[in-house]
Amino acid sequence: MTKGFLSQENSLELAQKYLTKCVYSCAKLTNINVTLHEVQAILDDINVCRISQEQKTAIKNLQKAWQYALENLSLEPDLDFLRKINSIVLSDLDSDAGQLRAKPNEKNLPPPDPAQTAQDLENMLKIEDPIDKAIEYFIYGCKNQLFSKGVKRTMLIAANFILIKNDAGLMLIQDKDLVDYSLKSLYFYNTGKNKPLKEFLRNCVIAR
Repeated sequence: MTKGFLSQENSLELAQKYLTKCVYSCAKLTNINVTLHEVQAILDDINVCRISQEQKTAIKNLQKAWQYALENLSLEPDLDFLRKINSIVLSDLDSDAGQLRAKPNEKNLPPPDPAQTAQDLENMLKIEDPIDKAIEYFIYGCKNQLFSKGVKRTMLIAANFILIKNDAGLMLIQDKDLVDYSLKSLYFYNTGKNKPLKEFLRNCVIAR
């Protein structure tokens, strides 16, 4: 397997250093209207009055999901791993937490087949370059809407798990890039052409 540019110890230190930003990045992908300082306050159990209890729970769940990923780097990012991350992300928020989507979504996308999904994920794990592997994982889960809710949060944590496990840094979608991310994602969903989105996500990977 091709390794990245960090040791796993340094990758873990990087993830811990940016943990609040990682949680914040996931929250912003979910369109939670929150600032980085407010996220830090919520993670420190300081009350932020303007943020709803549901949103506070979502943010705390993201922290727990990140911590689970960082504490279990010996695991493989297979379907069971994704389901576990999703179950943490949606804990106390959705009754289908951790379950693959079981019915067509609002765009009439059919539900994912569990066996095919597991095989697809296994095939992606064979990709040598860890950044390519993480990006393929992320866009696969998002395009196929593996879960009814929390897909982007789940897949961003899983992509970062792959990067950290393979000593390849951290993928953060910054505030300034959110509009560009949305446009390139929409282009990919509408056309099936993933090159612009993949190039964008590769530029989101940091090593320090």
